Amino acid sequence: MITAKAKKLAKFVAVAVVAVGWLWLMGWVLFLIGVTVAKPDKVDEPTDAIIVLTGGQNRINTGLDLLAAGKAHYLFISGVNEHVTIEQLVRLWKPNFEYIPCCIVLGLSANDTEGNARESSEWVREQGVGSVRMVTSNYHLPRAWLEFTHALPRHTIITHPIKPTSADYDSKHFIRLSFGEYNKTLLTWLRLYVYPWKYKVGPDKS
Repeated sequence: MITAKAKKLAKFVAVAVVAVGWLWLMGWVLFLIGVTVAKPDKVDEPTDAIIVLTGGQNRINTGLDLLAAGKAHYLFISGVNEHVTIEQLVRLWKPNFEYIPCCIVLGLSANDTEGNARESSEWVREQGVGSVRMVTSNYHLPRAWLEFTHALPRHTIITHPIKPTSADYDSKHFIRLSFGEYNKTLLTWLRLYVYPWKYKVGPDKS
């Protein structure tokens, strides 16, 4: 026999589950709207460095465009395969290039967004960089922002979200991407603000 107290508890749990579900759903809708309308911030403002998070040639090409336009002195491309060279990336950007732009640095150790933040923050500190422009896809920006502002809390980080290529931007595929990224972003927020980071990047003294 179910007691009145047990019934009240079951009702409370059911209401709580529904409320959390609605909050999660509304959060996803806001996330989807936010990443869809996101635009590059302070496009005319130069930074010490441009950081590109790999995940598509469109991101790298955008970083190279910004470097060629004089928006920064350094371009750091995080998460590059160890067999890829700067010349190969530049040739994909402009097949008939005459020279390799200065100063491009490849980060070879990152395998995910957390790794991007780790290797980028280490390079930023080594170079004495004070401000960066972070280039990544619009749907990836919220999670990358959490990771980078946590890794570089005293640095100036300007966001430069870009739309995926047309092949990735069809409605069904984009919704799937945003759905996955929304959940990853929530988990990242919990990991960064509820549990300590898995690694130490050292004090941010700049």
